Amino acid sequence: MELTTSWHLKGRQQGRQEGRQEILLRQLRKRLGTTSPEVEAKIKTLSVEQLDDLAEKILDITSEDELLRVLAIKH
Repeated sequence: MELTTSWHLKGRQQGRQEGRQEILLRQLRKRLGTTSPEVEAKIKTLSVEQLDDLAEKILDITSEDELLRVLAIKH
């Protein structure tokens, strides 16, 4: 039972992370017009906490170059 619970929790956490990634990418596409494969790859490496932090910062980001600078700081 404990192993099943562990898998279940890990699956839920992964699902939340993937959901945040997709929402953030959609918001960035809306804000910037497009997102490069480089940006998408970097976003897919971020933790849930980093994704939440970036979600707040995208309101101030006006270019992909600025976004890449913010992402570089996160790593």
